[in-house]
Order: sequence, then C-alpha cells, then structure tokens
Amino acid sequence: MNKNKIILTLSLSWIIFIGYLTWFNGLKKKGAYLGFNWEEWFWFGVLPVVTLYLFYFIWKPESFRNFISDFKSLFKS
Repeated sequence: MNKNKIILTLSLSWIIFIGYLTWFNGLKKKGAYLGFNWEEWFWFGVLPVVTLYLFYFIWKPESFRNFISDFKSLFKS
C-alpha cells in the first residue's frame, strides 16, 4: 500500500466526517438558524488536519518534499 494515499484518504475522510457531524447537529438544533455551521466545521475539521501537515513539514521537510512530489505524480499519470 502507498503510505501517501492512506494519509490523504484519512485526512479527507476526517474533514468529510466532521462536516457530516456539523450538518447533522445543525439539523437537530432548535433555534432561528438551521443550517451548516461553517465555523464549527473549520475549527474541528479543517484546522486539525492542516496543523498536522504543518507539524510534519516542520519536523520532516525532506519527507514532505517527497510527499508533494509523489502527490504531483499522481495527477500526471
């Protein structure tokens, strides 16, 4: 298995899962606004994933460069 594909899949799955939970909580909420809470999705879904990638970039820059080059090669072929 390709480690980069697994990492990307887990990251996107986390963002989608938190988006679903945010949407579901918005439906259950009693109040004036029944909808998707973008702020909650950003703070609990997107920001943790981006933070993990930033820490990975800080502590292992050579691995991050390889990760980006492998990611680019996925779209070339």
